[in-house]
Amino acid sequence: MQRAFHRSILGIAALMLFALAWADGHGHAHDHDHDHDHASAIAEFVILDRDAERAPVADVHGGHWHGSLPDVPSGGRVSLGAVIVSADGRDRDLSDPSVNDFGVALAPGAPMGIVEFVDHGDHVHVRGVQVGVSEVVFTWTHRGELRYTTPPIAVRVVDPSHAHHEDHAHDEDHDHDHDHDHDHEHDHAHAHDHDHAHDHHGHGELAGARLLVASLDAPELLVLDATDGDVLGRFTIPSLGRVYQLPNMQYAAVTNRDANRVTFVHSGLRAVDHGDHMDLLQETPYVLKTVNFGPLPTHFFAHGNDIAIYHDGDGSMAWFDARLLGISLDFVQVPGPGADHGSLAVVDGYLVGGGLNEAGVRVFDRDARELAAFDGCPRLHGQAVLGNAVAFGCSDGVLLVEARGGGTFAAHKIANPAGSAEDARVGTLASHPESPVMIGNFGQGIAIIDPVERSLTPVALPASPMAMRMGEHGALFVLTGDGALHRLDPTTGDVHASVQVVEPVAQGQPRPSFALLGEHAFVTDPGHGAVHVVDLDHMEVEGHFDLPFAPGGVAVMAIPGAVIH
Repeated sequence: MQRAFHRSILGIAALMLFALAWADGHGHAHDHDHDHDHASAIAEFVILDRDAERAPVADVHGGHWHGSLPDVPSGGRVSLGAVIVSADGRDRDLSDPSVNDFGVALAPGAPMGIVEFVDHGDHVHVRGVQVGVSEVVFTWTHRGELRYTTPPIAVRVVDPSHAHHEDHAHDEDHDHDHDHDHDHEHDHAHAHDHDHAHDHHGHGELAGARLLVASLDAPELLVLDATDGDVLGRFTIPSLGRVYQLPNMQYAAVTNRDANRVTFVHSGLRAVDHGDHMDLLQETPYVLKTVNFGPLPTHFFAHGNDIAIYHDGDGSMAWFDARLLGISLDFVQVPGPGADHGSLAVVDGYLVGGGLNEAGVRVFDRDARELAAFDGCPRLHGQAVLGNAVAFGCSDGVLLVEARGGGTFAAHKIANPAGSAEDARVGTLASHPESPVMIGNFGQGIAIIDPVERSLTPVALPASPMAMRMGEHGALFVLTGDGALHRLDPTTGDVHASVQVVEPVAQGQPRPSFALLGEHAFVTDPGHGAVHVVDLDHMEVEGHFDLPFAPGGVAVMAIPGAVIH
């Protein structure tokens, strides 16, 4: 068993009780082998100001700090390094982040939206989002396992004219060539040439909603107002990113595969609960955290309160509770058998995952103990969860893995129908809790997978599917290679309505994608650098937002039920 902790420590009883309650509710307790909360884990932890020739500015003594962090200019950043000497007297070399990683996080309970971070392994950047005071903690991680978290220390964001490092705020030349800082634009610039076809396009369910869009041209993200396309935030990320929507749409996630990082973005939306209604507060979006869970994070799973990530670099899997975003990044790490390309899911409180070359899946509990293994899924790729079952796509059908309770599982193979095209296979799947079936791609069409009947039924479409989503009440939407978006009956595959959204996609060209919010779809158009807004009730394009880059993916960020007061 290997368990990695990426946890911000707050020295108050409330968080300790919360963490213990969460652990008890999941049938395990946190390991205490590494004494994460105590200064005995280290002999020395010194923070260096890299903008002032690595001058020491603060160091930990027992459970408190001596010194203070440099002021951070609003809209700028400070660059901090560290000297870490472990309790055995060893000076921990930070040149290889896979061995010793120096990190920073917001202290749990500290004010959010004031600072944001980028971890580079040997140093960190703390960037000023808005004037104010917050608290951070620094961490030392050894070979993927958190060994020490400092006490909280105050960080102050000031007006640039008052900052200690105003001369360095925007000078990146002294840093490494591939600076991964979050360049956050705060001028709220407008995307250009918005076309709004309907007056209601700024009201109703879209009011207050935001879009996170990733660029295919550069490691860059935009946060847009979903009603008019105004740019609310702009960030650089460690590498080109793939965007994922989370069940808690207050956040979104981005995998930075080539940089071994995962970025979590806070929408800037908050809700104030008044009992009979919730007021929506619209604040500045920001990067909550950029984390190294493992090498080449590629497949991202988010369902209910669970987030899990498969790492192509070594086949390892990371698994954590989404409710702890912004509070803690305590995660379970499951070692992998080696480099692979895999899929994973969480079912009934257990992690189920495997690789394309592994040709099967394994089941793990929250202590990373293997409970079961199932093979017979060649070229495993893609998955979807429905109830207590998860379906994995195989080159010759679907592997259905069912939780039977008490940590027991069973698997059944659903084979491709006789006479299926040689290149037809399920490799991408979608599901919805209100739908009795799962949907997979299948050649020039889809496959309807019934987990009760254990059947796979192919249905032809006008063109091959490029992206599939299941919306409210289990409605199925499929974007096909001819550029059309279709609304289908998921149980029969019947196409009820279609609308042409983008031009047909040529072989080898970037594929459009889309995200859903209620009766609206947001379809990316890489060929024209735009996001199209589709009214799903009438199946017509309402308008589009022009972008400064070719979009690669989109996620909706919102707080359903909260209204602008």
